[in-house]
Amino acid sequence: MTLPALNLVNLPLNHQDRPVPTEIAADARYLIRAEVDADILCRLLNQFALQGHVPAEVEASRREDWLDIALRVNTLPRYRAEVIAQRMRGMVSVCSVDLHVQGAEAVLSAT
Repeated sequence: MTLPALNLVNLPLNHQDRPVPTEIAADARYLIRAEVDADILCRLLNQFALQGHVPAEVEASRREDWLDIALRVNTLPRYRAEVIAQRMRGMVSVCSVDLHVQGAEAVLSAT
């Protein structure tokens, strides 16, 4: 029994499948408020590790049942910084994420 030959099909790219244009790395600052959770810092930092980025600065302070976390990454394109912020906002323990990107006029925020 022989297998039929495989043919490649050229499908047009959907808007979501198009490659993201290359952007210059920018300085992204995240201000995060999260519930106190033993692994929240690991989960937040993992978002950068998965993309091969290491934060330049990380600061966390506990105030009762909340953690206030400040992260700065100076190697992220704006698009990638926004994607990471959205992923962080989707985490169960995260209350809010404010993203400041150098050169941006507005603060990208969600609660």
